[in-house]
Amino acid sequence: MKLITADASPFGRKCKIVVHELGLTERVEFISPGAVTPVSINQDVISVNPLGMIPILETPDGDSLFDSPVIAEYLNTDAKGDLFPADFQNRFRSLKLQALADGIMDISVAIRYETALRPEPLRWKEWIEHQGLAVDRGLATLNQLCPTFSGRQTIGEIAVACALGYRDFRFPGTPWREHNPALAEWFEEVGQKPAMQATVPA
Repeated sequence: MKLITADASPFGRKCKIVVHELGLTERVEFISPGAVTPVSINQDVISVNPLGMIPILETPDGDSLFDSPVIAEYLNTDAKGDLFPADFQNRFRSLKLQALADGIMDISVAIRYETALRPEPLRWKEWIEHQGLAVDRGLATLNQLCPTFSGRQTIGEIAVACALGYRDFRFPGTPWREHNPALAEWFEEVGQKPAMQATVPA
């Protein structure tokens, strides 16, 4: 299998961590497609995903899967893993965590594009401010939910770790740890896991 993604992508990192956690590193090749932005066309990417977005998983039967929740569940099913809890309550607790973390990543990536790619005179300051508030609310919610996090890695906790890692990577000056101490303590511990260390964004 081939996982097409960029080292900086938090969604790609989520899929890479899934690969590591499931012991699939010998079966999944990581491929960098080059630059992928909303203002450019990457022919290699759109040939396997018409939306032109990453990550993408090319499966042994020649199919191309996207986006990261689909890829993660496919890999977990293929490996007969337990990153998606089997029992009803814990499964949807984990999926809710993934959805919240993915939302934080979506907003964070959008802010990054707005501030890094759009010429400064054209940047929408009010939009940036309101999106930043949405991220703050999401992080505060995760801080409240932190005591409910599973003692083992599920897709929910993996997604949360990737969201926090992306905040540190792209927005290193934001004081999210000061406002969310329980979440910061959890992330400090999780960040030492081998799969996290092997997938640090660059």
